[in-house]
Amino acid sequence: MCICLVLLSGSCVLGQSYDMRVHLKGGETVTISIDDIQRVVFSLSTGVQDARVTEQAPTPFQLLPNYPNPFNPSTTIVYEIAVMSDVTVRIFDLKGSLIRDLLHEAQTQGRHQVSWDGTDNTRAQVSSGVYFSVVRCGEQVLSRRLILIK
Repeated sequence: MCICLVLLSGSCVLGQSYDMRVHLKGGETVTISIDDIQRVVFSLSTGVQDARVTEQAPTPFQLLPNYPNPFNPSTTIVYEIAVMSDVTVRIFDLKGSLIRDLLHEAQTQGRHQVSWDGTDNTRAQVSSGVYFSVVRCGEQVLSRRLILIK
């Protein structure tokens, strides 16, 4: 049974009643007052197994929050890749200018990290401000904001 739940809400006024509209497979729609509901139970009939029983699929490519942020004098950029890939990590300023190439290499599946010490490609210290880490894994690109405070 496929159930789509939509909570119909109005303004938050004391005494306001709320309804839940349930769209059932086959086109039938049922409206129930929230006050009448004691418990909602969802059951899957899709054949999906418990995640604890099945092997977990590899995590997709993701760029995790850098730490610390804001930072001084350095921050660590952490990312996860699902399969062996060519990975590039670069730092850009707000204008989109390349500040620093940190990494360009093939890496294996898993969690990786690289540190940025607040310097540009000539190893000169950059000024306080907002920068972006841009991580490319194969054809996918993700970015995060970095804040350097001196």
